[in-house]
Amino acid sequence: MADSNTLEILLVMVSANPGVGGLEKHTRDLANGLAKAGHRVTVICATAHQDGLAQEIGRVALNPKQSRYNPLLLAMLYKQIRDGKYDVVHAQGTKAAALMATLARFSHALAPALVASFHGFKTRYPALHRFTAVITVSNALAEHLPCAKVQVVYNGLPAEHLETALTKAAKALITASPKPVWLAVGRLVSVKGFDFLIDSFKGVKGCLYIAGEGPDKALLQQKILDNELQHRVTLLGHRDDVPALMAASDGVVISSQREGFSYVFAEAMLASKPVISTDVPIANEFLPEHHIYRGNTPNGFASLVNSDLHTVYHDQACARERAHKELTIEAMINSTVAVYHKAFVRS
Repeated sequence: MADSNTLEILLVMVSANPGVGGLEKHTRDLANGLAKAGHRVTVICATAHQDGLAQEIGRVALNPKQSRYNPLLLAMLYKQIRDGKYDVVHAQGTKAAALMATLARFSHALAPALVASFHGFKTRYPALHRFTAVITVSNALAEHLPCAKVQVVYNGLPAEHLETALTKAAKALITASPKPVWLAVGRLVSVKGFDFLIDSFKGVKGCLYIAGEGPDKALLQQKILDNELQHRVTLLGHRDDVPALMAASDGVVISSQREGFSYVFAEAMLASKPVISTDVPIANEFLPEHHIYRGNTPNGFASLVNSDLHTVYHDQACARERAHKELTIEAMINSTVAVYHKAFVRS
């Protein structure tokens, strides 16, 4: 370690996702935030995921489709860690953690601090005892891990970007729409629960826009037609202006069956929007209990979505205040660096 404040950090992410999901976004934001805070950062990831990294960040490319047992991949990672002499090696996601756990099995001196972050629920996890610190992105996920040294660090968002977006809303799209206007955001896959949300909307006032692409698009479009909701429910496809859409909407609805961390919830809180959600992290860790739907019937969810939005907004004041303290990039960086320094003490 160069001095008590500056760390040499290696972030390892082995994602074969061709796009940018929660794991990829988090790793990019974490790397940029750590570099901005004055730390020296190197990222090992697929070439496709190096876009958006700050210029001063070191980059090492790998083929993420290789098996976690591939000896050539393990040898490349070991050489990079050995030659880099990092203070912290931080594995992002289950596959990267599995690789680091394998290397740690044969070399106990990978780095003074060996850290793993987990972003979603899995049936099996790597050997957690090989890490000096383990991070999860929600309390629910922390409780799911068989490890006593888990620490929760929420993913962070740039609050100033979302606040600026309030003046750049996509008003032309939804000005003439039936009120209230609800926005849902996510990949069009079954775990996001959009089929359940569309069924629920038969009993909901106003209209719904769903922003996102995915393999279930045709199925969801047919469900809209079957429910005769084509004038009130619209699939927007991929959008680059989600913050603006969120700013123009009256409320945000989350219908997921399962999440490790809901970025949509964080974005909605920082954009000061009322939220109704199913029982998923981190909505169920911030919102009042009566704004979380724990049932399984479309009519029950519709009843909750039909809540008076002025009352919902008022009741979520404490959640918004907490979000502005805990769900920002700055809070994420400060908490992560605190984990790093604590890991040094343990090592």
